[in-house]
Amino acid sequence: MLALNLLWIAVLKLNTNNFNLKKYCYLPILLGLLLAGNSYATEPPPLLVDYLPRVKNFGQGQFTYLGFKVYNASYYAEDPAGQTGFALSLNYLRKISSSDLVSSTVKQLERVGASEEQIVQWKKPLEKIYPDVESGHQIMAVFIPKKGTSFLYNGKPVGNIAGDDFAKSFFGIWLDPKTSYPELRRQLLANPCSPALINSNCSK
Repeated sequence: MLALNLLWIAVLKLNTNNFNLKKYCYLPILLGLLLAGNSYATEPPPLLVDYLPRVKNFGQGQFTYLGFKVYNASYYAEDPAGQTGFALSLNYLRKISSSDLVSSTVKQLERVGASEEQIVQWKKPLEKIYPDVESGHQIMAVFIPKKGTSFLYNGKPVGNIAGDDFAKSFFGIWLDPKTSYPELRRQLLANPCSPALINSNCSK
């Protein structure tokens, strides 16, 4: 909207009796740059159709830590309640080691209520799944009922962790009301409710 307003103001300033084409030929380029710099990709990645044929984007946001941009996140599902499954993509904006990703995930799993026994069970698979990431890399997690949570790294499958309990806790890191990231959660969800798997008693 800001870009459109700037373009309109520039057009209004044109003197139709003394139009200088060279002076104003940059306007379409300016518009494109402004729009590109203030938007997220909302179209679901094509590979998601293999998991969720009618998948749609329900929200996106950016996670920052101490002022540093860490990743852009997008939430996908076929319906707002995520009854047929859902997915979360994290597009990283900086370099992070596999060990740091694992330790951060474990900490957040504890916060959303995972038991010590569950964390011990899930930590080893996560250590195998999580790679070292750099700016431009993507990790995507896709939950399908009865099939568990599949992880993809830059579009390639890298592992699966079975069970609804893991999916509830893992996706709860971002989508549970107890999340450490309430603002990001608000941006990701189309309504105040988490997917039914995470918060089945939620009412709008």
